[in-house]
Parts: sequence; C-alpha cells; structure tokens
Amino acid sequence: MTVLEIVRRYTEEDESSNLSCGGNISFLDLHPGEKVLDLGCGRGEETLQAATLVGGDGFAWGLDITPKMIERAQQRANQGSIKNVVFLISSMEKIPLEDASLDAVLSNCAINHVEDKVAVYREIYRLLKSGGRFVVSDIMTETPLPSEIKQDPEAVAACFGGAIMVKEYEEVLVSAGFDRIEIFKERRYVKNGYEMISRTFQGKKR
Repeated sequence: MTVLEIVRRYTEEDESSNLSCGGNISFLDLHPGEKVLDLGCGRGEETLQAATLVGGDGFAWGLDITPKMIERAQQRANQGSIKNVVFLISSMEKIPLEDASLDAVLSNCAINHVEDKVAVYREIYRLLKSGGRFVVSDIMTETPLPSEIKQDPEAVAACFGGAIMVKEYEEVLVSAGFDRIEIFKERRYVKNGYEMISRTFQGKKR
C-alpha cells in the first residue's frame, strides 16, 4: 500500500514542486568517464546533470518507481539531446545493474520511502566498484516517530513517515559495509509537528 501511495503522490506532483531535500550532486565530484546511478531520480534533473558531467565516455542511470516521473525524465533527456543516460523503473531494493559497475551513486531524499533501508545500502555497496562512493541526502530523527505515523502510507509518501533515528540509520550503513561516513551538511526542521533532520553524507566502498 505504501508503494502505491508513493506512486500516486509523485504522479500528481506538478513541474513547479521541489522533490528534494539536498541538492547533493555538487558533493559527488563527478569526473569524465565515470558511471553513476541516481536513486529516486524523479524528473531526472540531477541524473541529467550527472550525465553531462561524466561526458560521452561516461554514463548515468536514473531509477524511480513512478512511471510518470520516468516519462518526464526521458522527455527532458530527449529535449536536451542527452544520449548517455537511461531511466529505469525499479525498486531500490533490487537494482537491475551489474556488480561493481558504478563509480558513484547519488540519492536525494528518496531512501526514506523504503522500509528495508539495509537492502538499499547493500545494493549500493554491491554496485559500487572498489573505491567507489555514494552521496545521499535523507531524513532522520533524534527520537522515534509514533507507530501510527510510521505505518501511515500517506505520511511515508510525504517524506517524513519513513524516517528512522540517526543511530538506527548509522547502524544501517555499517551493516551494509560502509563503516566510514563523512557528513557534508545537516539541517533541523519541524514537519507536521515532528522534529526532523535532513543530512547529506558520503560513504565509500573499500
């Protein structure tokens, strides 16, 4: 039910809405020739930026579960004549790319929608080459959200119900194999009456 609510919410988003909490591509420091994946790519803005930064010898993939978002992203790629990009409709827990095929992964306020966050980060670890890195912006909390909020599909789709505690999030990263995390920025705010933390951070595959 949560997946259907997420798809419904993002299908109905208009072009003027801001779908992110980070703007993290600048921290990824992409280079020509690299291969990069954008998880929860939405309308593909950062995916297309990544494709431009890695150039014709590199490649970018954008992944999202919402067909309407992927359609819009592909339209933007076509309009910009950007050829080194492919958009995928898929969940983040099982990504249809080969092991150790990527130099970098980015995600902007999307992983919070997924219940099994360990599975997502294990997929990121699997896909990265040795020395590869990810930069993620996502939301967390200092204290647990009430169970009725965490189990509410609309709250999860609205980018706050899926948040887990900072300590729990850090344990997820370690469990997936990322034992050294660098925090780039952090912002605290209140959403729907709950204190939230938006954090942008990097991990590397040894």
